[in-house]
Amino acid sequence: MSSHPDSDQMIRAYDAQGREVLVTREQWRENVLPGAIEQDWNDADRLAGLIIQSLNDGFIDEMVRPAERLVELDPNPERAVVLQAIVYMKQDRLDDSERVLQAFCAQHGETGIVLTNLAKIHAERDDEARALDTLWRALQRDPNQDNGLGWFEAIHRDFGGDAAGITAMRKVAALPGSWRAQLWLARGELGSHNYAGAIALYNEALSRAGDPAPADLLMQMSGDLGNAGRIADILELAGPRFQVHAHGLQVGSNLIKANLLLGRPDDAQPILDQLRALDRPDWQEHLAYWDAQLAQGRPG
Repeated sequence: MSSHPDSDQMIRAYDAQGREVLVTREQWRENVLPGAIEQDWNDADRLAGLIIQSLNDGFIDEMVRPAERLVELDPNPERAVVLQAIVYMKQDRLDDSERVLQAFCAQHGETGIVLTNLAKIHAERDDEARALDTLWRALQRDPNQDNGLGWFEAIHRDFGGDAAGITAMRKVAALPGSWRAQLWLARGELGSHNYAGAIALYNEALSRAGDPAPADLLMQMSGDLGNAGRIADILELAGPRFQVHAHGLQVGSNLIKANLLLGRPDDAQPILDQLRALDRPDWQEHLAYWDAQLAQGRPG
């Protein structure tokens, strides 16, 4: 049974048949969570997913034991320690959160996501200078962390306005391996109608990101270009890089729509065929929509 919070008192859940049920938070805590924890106790991926879902639902204290179990179980120690640290942070156990993250760094070395979470601890203690220094070190190790990058830009924008935010993004974009900052800078160029500047930034991001291009790179790029009315650029930049197993429904749909907008249904059809060949039942409604649009030869 999956869930998401509906209100302070109820959890909106879906059973195995996809039927919606409303469960009180107390019923969920007493009757659902214990069984879910027991079921996932020896499966690291499922246990990590349960912890994330439960934290989103506001069940913090109940996740201490599962998070500590995940540290013992998970072949990905970074994922485990970050979730454990987040649980402790949400309990205001900042010293414990810092302790487990520092222990990870001592054993495995510093990583971008671990340093970003250490920066959050410093920020919770109102040590803004140390938080910013730690966040910058995090971005030097992994400049493409979405949350860390957005936080870095927001800190500078809050202090110095939009120009300072752009300068911060450019600082990250200059780091080796950076490609996500280029996407955000390109969005700004599109907003200023500097299309050549945006295309140059997209090409830089694509060349740095490697092959296959990250799915979220192609999604943001194609979505922003579409919003700017640059349909042909979507096909030129994203089309040759589309790999159905790596990029899936959302990027494929953007490419199908772009082809239809340019009156190229014959170019859209092979993309739709590739998506259908993956045999994903959860995509069938979307694929049926594109079938209908191709039959009409125009987008919705």
